[in-house]
Amino acid sequence: MRKKFKKRLLGIILTILMVVSVIPVQQVQPVKAAETQIIYLEISGVSGWTQPGVHALDANNKIVNNLFAMEKVADSGNIYKANIAANATKVIFTPDNTWNTGETNAVSIRDANADLKTTYPCYKVTSFQKGSKQCWKGHWTTYSTGDEVLKERFYVSTNLVDYINDARLGEGNKTRGYSDNNQGTVVDGSEKGANVYSYLDAAISGSPWYNSSGQNSKACQYTYPLYFGNMFDTKNRYGRMLNGNWYGLNNFSVGANVALEEKTTTEGKCFYGAAAQGLVGDKLVDGKMVDPEDSNVVLPYFSGEAIHPYKNGSEIDNNKNLSEYYNGLQFPFKQTKDKNGVITYSYDSGKDYAVYYNFEKNCFYESPEHIKNETTNDGTAPEDGFYPLNKPGDPRKAVNMGFGTEFTIPFTLSKDGKINGQDITFNFTGDDDVWVFIDDYLVLDMGGAHRMASGTIDFAEKNVTVESAFTPDKSTTAAWKDGATRANQTSEKRTKKFTQIKTEGKNTFEDIMADDSKVHTLKMFYMERGMFDSNMSVSFNFSPIPSGLTLSKDVDTKPVNDGLKSVVETKDNFDFTVKDNDTTRTEYTYEKDHNGTGTERNTTTDGVVEGLADNVYAKNFEYTEADDNGNKGLIIGTGFTITETENSNYNTRWFVTDISTGKTTNRGDGLVSTFKLGDVSSGLTKVNYNVNFVNTPKVGTVNITKAWDGDVPDTLKNTEFPFKVEVDLDGEADEYGYSAYPLEYTVDGNDYVTDANGNFTLKSGQTAAFEGIPTGAKVKVTETKTTDGKSWVVSGQEFKESAAVTDGSNEILTITNATMTIPSDKVIYVEAGKDTFYKPANVETGYTVSNTSDGLTYTDKGFNGAEPNKSYTANYTGSNSDGAIVNGTITVLTYQATDKVYVFDYGLESNIAETNANGDGLFQGGKFYNEEAKGDMATSAKLGTITPAKENTQTTISSGSNIAIDSVGKADGAVTFKPIAFMDKVENYKYTANIAKVSTELDDTNPETGTTVHGTIKTMPANVVYYEDNFNATNENDDSSVKIVYTNSGSKPTNDPTYSQSNDQSENYGHDKAYKGDLEESGKSATKMHNGDGAYFTFTGDGFDIVSRTNENTAGLIAYVYKGKKDATFFSNPAVFKAGAKDLVKSIPVDTFYSNGDLYQVPVISTTLKERGTYTVYLKALSTYTGQSVIYIDGVRIYNPLADKSAYIETEKDTKVQELRGMLLGSSPSINLVTPDGNNGFLIDGGSTAVEQYLPEKPEIGAYLGAETLADVMKAGPNNELYLPIDNGVAFKVSTPVGDADWTLQVGAKSVSADTSTESDAADKAFTVYVKPDDVKETKYQEVKNYTINTSTDMYYDINLKEVIKAQGWTADSYDVIVLNTTVDYNNYDIISLTNIKCAADMTLSKPSQLTRMGYNLAGRNVLTGNDEAVLSAKFGVTNVTRGKYASMTVVTKKEATDVQVTDPTGAVVTSFTKKTSSIDADGNKEWKLIFKVIKQRGEAKYSVDAVVNGSLTNMPYSTSIMVR
Repeated sequence: MRKKFKKRLLGIILTILMVVSVIPVQQVQPVKAAETQIIYLEISGVSGWTQPGVHALDANNKIVNNLFAMEKVADSGNIYKANIAANATKVIFTPDNTWNTGETNAVSIRDANADLKTTYPCYKVTSFQKGSKQCWKGHWTTYSTGDEVLKERFYVSTNLVDYINDARLGEGNKTRGYSDNNQGTVVDGSEKGANVYSYLDAAISGSPWYNSSGQNSKACQYTYPLYFGNMFDTKNRYGRMLNGNWYGLNNFSVGANVALEEKTTTEGKCFYGAAAQGLVGDKLVDGKMVDPEDSNVVLPYFSGEAIHPYKNGSEIDNNKNLSEYYNGLQFPFKQTKDKNGVITYSYDSGKDYAVYYNFEKNCFYESPEHIKNETTNDGTAPEDGFYPLNKPGDPRKAVNMGFGTEFTIPFTLSKDGKINGQDITFNFTGDDDVWVFIDDYLVLDMGGAHRMASGTIDFAEKNVTVESAFTPDKSTTAAWKDGATRANQTSEKRTKKFTQIKTEGKNTFEDIMADDSKVHTLKMFYMERGMFDSNMSVSFNFSPIPSGLTLSKDVDTKPVNDGLKSVVETKDNFDFTVKDNDTTRTEYTYEKDHNGTGTERNTTTDGVVEGLADNVYAKNFEYTEADDNGNKGLIIGTGFTITETENSNYNTRWFVTDISTGKTTNRGDGLVSTFKLGDVSSGLTKVNYNVNFVNTPKVGTVNITKAWDGDVPDTLKNTEFPFKVEVDLDGEADEYGYSAYPLEYTVDGNDYVTDANGNFTLKSGQTAAFEGIPTGAKVKVTETKTTDGKSWVVSGQEFKESAAVTDGSNEILTITNATMTIPSDKVIYVEAGKDTFYKPANVETGYTVSNTSDGLTYTDKGFNGAEPNKSYTANYTGSNSDGAIVNGTITVLTYQATDKVYVFDYGLESNIAETNANGDGLFQGGKFYNEEAKGDMATSAKLGTITPAKENTQTTISSGSNIAIDSVGKADGAVTFKPIAFMDKVENYKYTANIAKVSTELDDTNPETGTTVHGTIKTMPANVVYYEDNFNATNENDDSSVKIVYTNSGSKPTNDPTYSQSNDQSENYGHDKAYKGDLEESGKSATKMHNGDGAYFTFTGDGFDIVSRTNENTAGLIAYVYKGKKDATFFSNPAVFKAGAKDLVKSIPVDTFYSNGDLYQVPVISTTLKERGTYTVYLKALSTYTGQSVIYIDGVRIYNPLADKSAYIETEKDTKVQELRGMLLGSSPSINLVTPDGNNGFLIDGGSTAVEQYLPEKPEIGAYLGAETLADVMKAGPNNELYLPIDNGVAFKVSTPVGDADWTLQVGAKSVSADTSTESDAADKAFTVYVKPDDVKETKYQEVKNYTINTSTDMYYDINLKEVIKAQGWTADSYDVIVLNTTVDYNNYDIISLTNIKCAADMTLSKPSQLTRMGYNLAGRNVLTGNDEAVLSAKFGVTNVTRGKYASMTVVTKKEATDVQVTDPTGAVVTSFTKKTSSIDADGNKEWKLIFKVIKQRGEAKYSVDAVVNGSLTNMPYSTSIMVR
């Protein structure tokens, strides 16, 4: 948008108000402090800065950002940006992001005075200086990301001086006008040099004479004569007269005429930018610069009088000029407005447009084509130079290096020298001489023939800074002759306070600047004389004031629609008639300013000023005829009448303002302004008046209404219909035609704006009011989306056109529509019980769902079908993107995955996807297919992803890709579970299955293509788990928690087990068909160990078995049990194997010798630990005294590895395992060997089957026990199992749990030895279970089941007692059970082994009531019975107790018990009780009340209680726990 005159021409409007420093800004809300801060760098006017870098320090000079490259700001020529640490207070800048090419000082960021909201610190590099590595100088400014470069220029009153070189004087006195030979040539060719300004320098030097002592001079009138040309070369320090005589230049000061050369610390760099101060007087006299030591001597450079050459030593040729003046010019300055509305006026020859003087039109003009500087190897000089007396494209020889520029700028200041919080400054960077005077006083002193130098006047800080300056030595009589190419001086940064600037009178310069009612005048004198480069960069942000009478036009578009303001501002041109009421002069010349793009000098006809507009104005009026005194200027006190030509579309008012005072002297309404140009009696010599005509357009309103034919459907009530509005600004004249604009409008009291193309929307029934339409304009509205057949149709025309707008008119344009409906039914697939968001793709708005069928719900989260394998329906309606109604039926088909729990009792892989009759396959029981999904709705199912929980460390589940699932849950590929560590916890998995519509690729964002169902898999170890000797052997890490670690690398297994266990979850834990037929080593694998070899593994549980093969060559084996996990480093210490070693729980030595062939899968070590925990077992093979040295490790069995058994099948949740042999061999054994024929029983040939402990007194020697009777064999035989030949068995009484809860009774059994028979069934062994109620003696034993044993692997077989009891209708509380070896093959391979009884935890096992031959014929069958279980229950009185404090316990035993023994978790027997009493309870049992101190170790404490019967412990303890805190 173009700016109004009052915003463009600050010299008029801002000074009208005289409040240039208080332009209001919108308050910015505070923001949270950032972790970084932003700084900027400007490198305009300097070269060599290729990739600036920044280095940041905090207040303590600690580095917070090491040197890093800054980022160039987009669309900027020389601005760079960096984010540095928030706590940085100082920064250092470098030219190329290295420390090799110099740097700035560490400059303080706060000196920038940026508000950090709209402005940011920006350091401007201005010059290159000598003396240290910190050779780059500059000053802080601010940078606003919202700075706006205005299109208008600000024109500064300028005088231009052309200093003539020798060639131009010699070519026929061609001194005025353009010349293409400004460099000139040597006319004389004298050895005295080639000074191309010798005539000019001679004129400045004064007349010489000669004497015998050499060249000398009479007193030169200038203290510091300033000479032109290359004065670095001493041969050029000569002047010349027209007669051809050369002579040395008078009062030659090297410092005033040759740039200082100052070395820097950066190799190869020199600094030439020091300014020479004191070359001119400190006050202007009659606007002229004078000599610093004699104010009566006017310096010739800007005196306004031509300089003439010497004919000879004393005569001057007044007909020849060495300087030409071009006065009354207007130099174009760029205007940049920041976010606060502050305008900076600037010109930088190095980066802005080039400015040239048009000799024919006597004005400046701009060009994008620059003349380049001479210097190319100096980083201080920009590439583009300032050469106003040349023209674009001039060759180097045409470059004019001798000229002067005088700027005059009236301006105003605020009292504090700030504008909107920013310092008001004047800045200069360039070469050569620059002097800035304010109100005639010298303020900025930067003389000398230097290169780029920088200085700043800061009106807020009230000081003046020159980055590098010195005061030159005065000339000696032979200074020109001594050959000194440069002055032997050094520069420094100089800052002068306002109070130090010399003034006349009592007011200091600071006082003068503090007067905000005063219009100040700045004069800047700039002179180029050094022959190499010319650079000028000037910027200021004070408020400048133009001069003379200004006639301006302001179109007040306040009532105009915002979208039309800019075009209405410039739509019309306005003519004015200017009439002088006091003289006869009627015509004027004036400058017409075209929107800041340039000015042109015009002349009135009949006093008419033509073509002014909001951005075109007239200024600098003069009469075309001079008065009697030769004056064309306007005279103070003259009366004027200015009349605007009428335009009926506007209301007009006018203002006359005295710019110098800011007062409005006249005002009025209408087209005629009458006023006097100041007061003749005021004594003023100059006034500045502005006459501003303000035109306000007349306006009306056009309303646009959206109507509907009939009732508006609900789905379209909120639909916004697109329109385009266009305006023809001149209506019937048809000059403009219809065009689109971003128009403001109101709907229902709310304000809106169309886009740039006039597009906007309306809902049905709404009216858009377009106010502020200028009179005479017409409006057309078009509905841009109409009869496309998809949503609605237009009833009538799709466009309407208004009449020409009149003042205050209010016309209504109406467009009417109707609606369409499109039916569309949908089918989606969802996961049952979960929300699935779905909206038909063709529904854009107004989506609603209704009439959901039973079981289907709909919320903003989507559809939720309660049950799987269902077909639900719902109705929907909505509107598509075109606004049409879309409705129909949505069919919702539901699916569901499975949640499976797998309890594994072997360390083997398992295909959990395998189907079985129990439905244990992973996908069995799921609803991966919907019976209603038929035909084109049919789907397929495939396994998606399997994701383990992040806590999983002991198992893996893997599968192939694209595994299809059929309708019965069968997969066409395996899903493999694999244990990779000794299991002791639950591990969880999530899996997905993708249900896809047939022939459709599943898009998980579109339920029309299918759905993804989510299932879970929970894996855990059973209460007994068997691991092969080569379990996880391929794991390369010797980690005892993931495999058995063998210390002899030559014997360790290298392959994992090849068996796979069943996923059948109905089998007894500890039974699997994988081992069917394994009559030798389990898994057909055993690891051989020799004397001294070791193996160790770590598990969590409360017991373990070591399973081995025994024969006449097998040796001794010691098992060391330690608390916690141990590793090879631990076992490398021999001390850990000694009694009392740290963490050693027990050591179990056994001799595995067996002389009668091979026994396979023998539990040579079986132990129950006092409490569940983590243990490491170390196995060591030892030779026996008879020479046996081999041990076979076939596997290990872990008991109760899992603490939480809640996920087990009901019959396995709360069980206990008791070793049969231990039940029979208590401290008071009650073994009954029933042998009706009186035989002593069956003996095993070949000696002992004993697996016996080492004698404690001789642990290296294995004890040998003979076996003379069957009872001896069973007692001393395999320590951890019972061997039963044919027709031998065991009998016990079992009490059944109360209620209908599931429970189990299982027996562990296996085949003892391999069968080499060739008969197919010869290897199968068998046992039969018989049962009868204990309380009815006459009841016959019922055969429960005959079990076949086809493996030497110990497995659990369910006795099915509960089913028999139910089938027989028995109601007894306890039952007698007999387990008999009923193998039918009477050969050497008829022995079976019974290991354990697994039963419900609250079941008791005891000696049977009777053994008779009732029922089944038990003749010839031997039945062993065991001890009674005497402790029925034990329970603490509280759940937790403080360590070392007393706790009570109640124990219930059989009434035969005479005492109870309590053992604490450490294995120590409790001997001290504060209370220990007993009594008979209601059930006839004995109830014991105990009070004793608990242990001091925190955590769960597990105590065991045993009973004394017949003077001995029963060795059948009962366990109970309490939490010690």
